[in-house]
Amino acid sequence: MQAIPSYDSAPPLDLPVRFFMAAWLWLLLLAGAWHGTADGSYPSPGLWLPLHLLALGVLGNVMLGALLQLLAVVSALGFPRPAIWRYGLWGSWQIGCVALFSAFAGGLDAFWLQLASLAFAVAGGMLAWLWWLLWRSPAQDSSSRGLRWALGFLLLTLGLGIAQLGVLGWGQPWPLLTLLPLHRLAAQGWVWLLLVAVAQVILPMFLLTPALPGWWQRWAAPGWGGLLLLAGALSLRWPDGGWWWLAALPLPLLALVWWRALRQGRRPQEWLPGYWRLALGLLLALCVAFVAGQWLDGAVLRRLQGWLLLGGVALTLCVGMLYRIVPFLLWLQLRRGVKPQQKVPSLQVLLPEARARRGWQLLCLWQLAGVLWCLWPALWWLPAISGSLLAAALLVHYRAAWLRWRQGTQPVVKAEVASG
Repeated sequence: MQAIPSYDSAPPLDLPVRFFMAAWLWLLLLAGAWHGTADGSYPSPGLWLPLHLLALGVLGNVMLGALLQLLAVVSALGFPRPAIWRYGLWGSWQIGCVALFSAFAGGLDAFWLQLASLAFAVAGGMLAWLWWLLWRSPAQDSSSRGLRWALGFLLLTLGLGIAQLGVLGWGQPWPLLTLLPLHRLAAQGWVWLLLVAVAQVILPMFLLTPALPGWWQRWAAPGWGGLLLLAGALSLRWPDGGWWWLAALPLPLLALVWWRALRQGRRPQEWLPGYWRLALGLLLALCVAFVAGQWLDGAVLRRLQGWLLLGGVALTLCVGMLYRIVPFLLWLQLRRGVKPQQKVPSLQVLLPEARARRGWQLLCLWQLAGVLWCLWPALWWLPAISGSLLAAALLVHYRAAWLRWRQGTQPVVKAEVASG
């Protein structure tokens, strides 16, 4: 069953937006973390910092903000006390990020690792409560079911990450080399399953595509989630079996479903399909990289797989979503308080199309820089510069949208009243 968003149930504006603003700040700080990857080794401590800055700081904040918004408007999950989430979840997540990044930058100092584990434990407890509320929710649409799976894998990712921090920061005798691949597998599940759930709402709503196929809506989340769990179980039993390929099996099918939906969209000339087409191209490249990984192994291919997933598909869709959802949320906030003699500025006024297209161009530059870095790590300054440019553009564009939002509604001229 296709979800029908109810924006009367939307949470306060500052709840998702504070996550989006934190993501922008981490994207800006990411530029200073690439120099540690210049030696080209994989895996390496120098790679941990930019990897987690991107995964937790940038993508984590955007995806948590989107998750809270979707839970409210799609799954009818209310936030009667938004301050708990505004300060509890958001604050603990940022403290955990600061502590973890400080630990990576400072040679795995035990104090920062312990602080990170405590902060993420608080965030994990709040998300577990949210997961419980979602399971008790009567919502049975496909997006809500997908969000249950995605949130479950986020909790699994956090739990495995905290366990690793327990080894490194608290001296617990747990098998780190067993926890690490399971952590990576769970993180992939969180990213893919959330994108699947979000696409079921975003594509028909903003790109005017038909609803995704019924079989896909019913089986994508449980089928993919089951494959991820199976890959994890087999990895525990046979650690050297390379079972991660099970988790990648649905990727070509995902590419086909999204491609067919984009072909049937009724806004082909708008700017937003460009972000999805770029993400689709990166997804196909990721499929090729995963297939090549069955026969080839090396640092370049591993870096490329990680880049195409996090810096490629996930970041492209997150930036495209921000360019659409942030002005939409601002517009929705203005619309709630509009009076008969006032009119709400359009989305085009809040964020002109030219700015969204400029963001797409900078994102293409970022992708090119990232691929070159995967091939030649000495070019680490390319993603650093291109990421800084993208962060600067996002700041300028959203500051302009915020200033226009602060101006509020405009009076309706007499001619418009008469014609109405």
